[in-house]
Amino acid sequence: MNISDTEVEVVRLVAPHNVNPIGTLYGGYMLQWLVDAGTIAAMDFSESDAVLGYLDRMHFIAPVKVGDIVKFRAWIVHVRRSSMTALVEAYVKKPEGLSLATIARMIFVKVGADGRPLPVEKTLQTSNGWERSLWSYFSRWREAVEPELRREPAAGDLPAVTQIQVMPEDAVYGGLMYGGRLLYYLDQIAAIAAFNYRPGIYVTASLNSINFKRPIYVGDIIVVRGGVDYVGHTSLEVAFEVVARGLRGERRVAGGYFTFVNMSGGRPTPIGQELVKDADALRRKSQNLAEASALKAAVLYEDRPAYVSVLEGRQGGAL
Repeated sequence: MNISDTEVEVVRLVAPHNVNPIGTLYGGYMLQWLVDAGTIAAMDFSESDAVLGYLDRMHFIAPVKVGDIVKFRAWIVHVRRSSMTALVEAYVKKPEGLSLATIARMIFVKVGADGRPLPVEKTLQTSNGWERSLWSYFSRWREAVEPELRREPAAGDLPAVTQIQVMPEDAVYGGLMYGGRLLYYLDQIAAIAAFNYRPGIYVTASLNSINFKRPIYVGDIIVVRGGVDYVGHTSLEVAFEVVARGLRGERRVAGGYFTFVNMSGGRPTPIGQELVKDADALRRKSQNLAEASALKAAVLYEDRPAYVSVLEGRQGGAL
């Protein structure tokens, strides 16, 4: 199967219950919808159940408002023994045409009824230049993220923000919590941590790489710990970690960082307090700004991903 043959499209209408207090799409819905599209592509390609294992850095580069139509396109761009890499792009449909809202790179794992990995047993082919470009890049990308996939979530000293019991509605199949649903919760919980630090209206700007190390089951209690670890002029970063507790014991599941922008004034608004900026937080901020700038200038195509234009060097290279 060629990469172009794996494409799936999902269309969403942004309703009033999908937005935040300033009328733009709540980041948790965007995260869940991106995972929805990627999951459909992975399940369609593997002809089996698939679970989210890894989400790379992603950025919200264009506002999405009530009444907007959001179009998602997903492709399987690389395959290993039991994993599939999906590229998902989201566009806002406007009268003047489509505008790019975000791009996500994800790894899904084919699983059986017991939740254990299974061989994909299918291969990808590349029939043209842009497909070869994607395959080549994501082969290197997959090797580059391998250390992150093997790394255990660090045990930090973050305060507990909340606890949630996983219900059947949080799963898609097999009693496993759906990755998109967890991201939906995490975005909301991280925003609460930001508000607790300094009250305001916080809008998600980016999410750094998150590796789901272990499954979460229906009936488990997930404990989310989080706290602000960086404050800039109008934005702040929230570190978080996820622990699952249940009949299978306590498991460290994931950890990462959200960046939020204070939009209390209807536009980026000074927070009014700054923390000491540590080197790691400044490095992440610099990467986020560079990547968001590249995505804003990406070229939209009808027959291929916009990400191809980034790989071709038109916007300064791949993210």
